[in-house]
Amino acid sequence: MNKTIYLNKDIEVLVASFGGVGTTFLMDGIAAFRATNQPDNQDGYKHLPIPPIAATRDLKAIYVFGDPVLAAVSLFRRGYHQTQSHVNSKFQHFDYRIPEQKSLENYAAEGTDGLYFSSHFHNWQAGSSQYPVLFLKYDAIYDSLDLIRDFLELPDAFVTQFQAKKIRNSKLSDLSPDTVRGLEEMYGELQREIEQCAGSFIVEKMKERKTDHQRQLYRTAMKAAFYKKYPLLRKIKNKLTNS
Repeated sequence: MNKTIYLNKDIEVLVASFGGVGTTFLMDGIAAFRATNQPDNQDGYKHLPIPPIAATRDLKAIYVFGDPVLAAVSLFRRGYHQTQSHVNSKFQHFDYRIPEQKSLENYAAEGTDGLYFSSHFHNWQAGSSQYPVLFLKYDAIYDSLDLIRDFLELPDAFVTQFQAKKIRNSKLSDLSPDTVRGLEEMYGELQREIEQCAGSFIVEKMKERKTDHQRQLYRTAMKAAFYKKYPLLRKIKNKLTNS
């Protein structure tokens, strides 16, 4: 998986999310008309915790978000919880990563967040200085197809050929009351914030107005990209650091 913060120049539409919110089927619909990042995330862009740096002048991005409790259930149900814990914490100083063998029930009972949905959402909400970002709630995707078409300047066929709506597999009714309670205690604040958000809204590209925290994230990401490109320098750096 590519771990660079620099976006591939061939990508016309970037689609990202914090995971567990139906990003893939939206990407499949857009990919019939525009070059997107890879739906299976082999290029590493789908869940970047900050908007990547892009050289493409006309790039547009879509950020999909939704109920963090249902997102956590979806990730654990499909066995993606460990992977998502790692990708959502990238470039950030989070110590905890969810073990692969951890069950959803134990995760909820222990109450230690390892998916970092809140920081991911807020990092993207801060926007990019290079391109606009359309924010879409998972539950509002089908009601927003015309908006997506217009935002990306797609043909009408995007709407008419979009796949039929499916029932979501992840349901709280399948869980014990204790598990639901634990997840809501962990993600309740973000859950309430997201409930207050519109189903769709656009954050236009803005001038460089990053906070100190955001600047530190980008410095870390750019250093990681530099040492990935020049692995020998990383080895020298590690040797000097550990000597």
